[in-house]
Amino acid sequence: MIAPSLMGMDVLEIKKQIEFLNQKAAMYHVDILDWHYAKNLCFSPDFIFQIKTVADIPIEAHLMVEGTDEGIINAVIEAGADYISLQADEVSKNIFRYIDMIKQKGRKLGVVLNPSVPLQYIESYLDQVDLLTFMGVTPGFAGQKLSECVLNKIAEAKELRDSKGYHYQIEIDGGCHMDSIERICKSGIDVMIVGKTLLFGQDEDICRAWDKMEQIFESVGMALERENLQGVRTNLYKNVSD
Repeated sequence: MIAPSLMGMDVLEIKKQIEFLNQKAAMYHVDILDWHYAKNLCFSPDFIFQIKTVADIPIEAHLMVEGTDEGIINAVIEAGADYISLQADEVSKNIFRYIDMIKQKGRKLGVVLNPSVPLQYIESYLDQVDLLTFMGVTPGFAGQKLSECVLNKIAEAKELRDSKGYHYQIEIDGGCHMDSIERICKSGIDVMIVGKTLLFGQDEDICRAWDKMEQIFESVGMALERENLQGVRTNLYKNVSD
């Protein structure tokens, strides 16, 4: 399944691109960056509020914010984010309070692990995670090479999910390039976040860019989700508003 990172979009064509991607993608990935957690600055909760008016698929808010607290979490919830993804290393002290807050608001919990953070770091609450994201690179900048250790952690997360009966979807963010996508897909992920490298940088026209991305996947023997896309979206939305 494909989750476009809206950081890579053409800001002058956002509405047009989203209207096209509504028919193709499984979920949108929105990075909230504050320049402190990582040396980049991108998007605010208000951006989610605006794109919610044209987005027909779930929106994931990835909070890369130093001092992540109830204020910023509530802001992205109120803006309309369906998944709230928290950096595990930033929220460990108050994680159970944040989990209660997110679940009580009818949203899904996402947890993000940087390449250097082991899966065991979050084992005490893995059973409550809906979306488990592995950063394939150091957070903040596009175009970095994949940290190979992440592939082993993805495989470990898949085995743990199968053995324990956990329900989280496995996602990768960053490091997805021509020389790595085959290995990434075979590692056990469910969702791949794509940005400029695989999607938006392929062509100025989003339709042609998507076709070129599909050709890249097909060239390494990987087919994108097509026939069951509606079922995929239903599963991603499941229990969001229960």
